[in-house]
Amino acid sequence: MDAIVTFFTSFGAVHWLVLGLLLLTAEMATGTTYLLWPAVAAFITAIVAFAGVGNWIVDMGVFAVLVIGLTWFGRPMVQRWRNEGAATGLNERSAALVGGTGVVANFANGVGSVRVQDTVWRAVSDDALTPGEAVMIAAVDGATLKVKRA
Repeated sequence: MDAIVTFFTSFGAVHWLVLGLLLLTAEMATGTTYLLWPAVAAFITAIVAFAGVGNWIVDMGVFAVLVIGLTWFGRPMVQRWRNEGAATGLNERSAALVGGTGVVANFANGVGSVRVQDTVWRAVSDDALTPGEAVMIAAVDGATLKVKRA
């Protein structure tokens, strides 16, 4: 127990700064935002330690409160921001196809393939479609297009 107390009493502002950099590096490697808030808390704690506001107990308390508070408020904010970016269809080629048109390549029993631009996609439809018929893309489910007559 004395070793742990000795370790924490020697923990200074530079140590908090290094901890923040390590956590931020790990966050950049994972991209999960789980380590972002402890990294920010470590940076703020380093500023508090540089200011000489208190001892190591105050620094640990500031760090703990900041980790909990930043995670509680910041994580939902980042998730909302990420979801708004996903709604634009960025890097989702199939989502950009909705509302477009294609030509039936082959179709039987409600399942077949449709040529859209230069790609052939798997497609499903409630309509009986024939090869060469124009279709409109109503929805996308994974890599399958849901089409209907144009």
